[in-house]
Amino acid sequence: MNQKTGRQLVRNFFTTLCIFILFGSIYLFVPKRIKEIDFTILFILLFISSLATYYASLAHKRRIQRIIDFDELTGLMTTKNFIENVEHILKTAKSDEYSIISIDIEKFRYLADALGTDTADAIIKELAKHFKKEAPSDALICRNYTDNFIVLVKATFRPIVEDQVLSLLSVVEKMGNLLPLHYTLDFSIGVYVIMNTNEKVQSMIEKANTARKFGMRSFNPRRVSFYDENMKITTENEKEIIFDMNRAFEENEFIAYYQPKFRFQDAQIIGAEALVRWNHKTKGILPPSAFVPLFERNGFIQKIDLLVFESVCKFLDKWNKSAPEDKTAPAITISCNLSRMQLYNPDVAKEYAEIASKYQIAPSKIEIELTESLMMDNKERLLKAMNEIKKVGFEISVDDFGSGFSSLGLLKDIPANVIKLDKSFLGSESEREHIIIKSVITMAKDLDLKTVAEGIEDKEQAELLKNMGCDIAQGYLYSKPIPEKDFENLLHKALD
Repeated sequence: MNQKTGRQLVRNFFTTLCIFILFGSIYLFVPKRIKEIDFTILFILLFISSLATYYASLAHKRRIQRIIDFDELTGLMTTKNFIENVEHILKTAKSDEYSIISIDIEKFRYLADALGTDTADAIIKELAKHFKKEAPSDALICRNYTDNFIVLVKATFRPIVEDQVLSLLSVVEKMGNLLPLHYTLDFSIGVYVIMNTNEKVQSMIEKANTARKFGMRSFNPRRVSFYDENMKITTENEKEIIFDMNRAFEENEFIAYYQPKFRFQDAQIIGAEALVRWNHKTKGILPPSAFVPLFERNGFIQKIDLLVFESVCKFLDKWNKSAPEDKTAPAITISCNLSRMQLYNPDVAKEYAEIASKYQIAPSKIEIELTESLMMDNKERLLKAMNEIKKVGFEISVDDFGSGFSSLGLLKDIPANVIKLDKSFLGSESEREHIIIKSVITMAKDLDLKTVAEGIEDKEQAELLKNMGCDIAQGYLYSKPIPEKDFENLLHKALD
């Protein structure tokens, strides 16, 4: 008998004793003739009362236990119950026999805000019902939190696990009228193959979630991402970056580098693209690839965008004042990248204009670069932002033009001044691609748009693009991104 059972028996005994005392007290004060009633009846009543108390207590305990063990909305296991069951199974399991799957609905919070709590709950209930039906009979499923489900399956071979996942995700077509017309559910899925059965189950769940988050970076909304140790290293590096980013910002470790741009016609330097670098106090200069993707995901990129933009304004102000009193410094144009996060800032054009005004910089001397891929996120929002930016006087450049499927359609909609040809075109020797590049350049000229070719690495590419009529060159053939002081020296040297 365990402690809980012992305590329950003690409670039942005292409950029965109290009832006995109550009835005994009544018995002492009732008339004598009633006392002559068979004492057996009193005993039976006491026994029934005790039994009723016991079963009421037991039913209450079971209700409490169900709340602890099963999710109230879906009826699936709670995480605590799931972990206990998995631990029990793994006691006799072999290495490489089971997998933990993490399934999460993409942007569910926004869906819940748009459709309301009741509809969001109905979607979760429908998902749970489908998961229970489609999962293998020996699988365990729990609702880990709001829209995150964890599944234990007895399979580790990738094609089999992927088939089981796809079966689980076939629920979208069965949502009926729960989802608005043309709306679909996208999922992120991570899998952790259990190699060490003695590992903490919570750690296994975290690794499946890590794999899932890595999979979210893929363009395939139903890609199944399997955990590997490189993810752990990357995750630890990203945590280190997150912990360090505010300190680095306060200590001015984020700086602007400049990659010069040259006019094809006469090889004259006419400006640059500003690119961020992290001058880390212990690791030295870090390239954008080491931190920008993470900053784009956590929103910190907005602060970086503004910092680089203000650095450019300071530099242009310094450059404008660098010429002798009787001369004017030659005009240059510098482009700055605008991240997708800024598109959702309704005051982005106003904020940038105020910074430019602070340093008395004409907005026309700054290009705001937006990537064509942003159209895939929210075309209407992008066009609205571009029009607002153009209205306050900035030039607009569309980066990576030709990388998406909507390129030609963009030409009639975007209020751009410049298009930058996608680098992927430049590495090809295909005659067909050369025809496409020539056609884009010709159309751009007809629409009064300048063309920039970035990523130029050899003379053959440069000569080809020059002959096609491309306006501006940018790439390592001419110059790599360089610190501000080196760029300033390059400008002065070009003017001597």
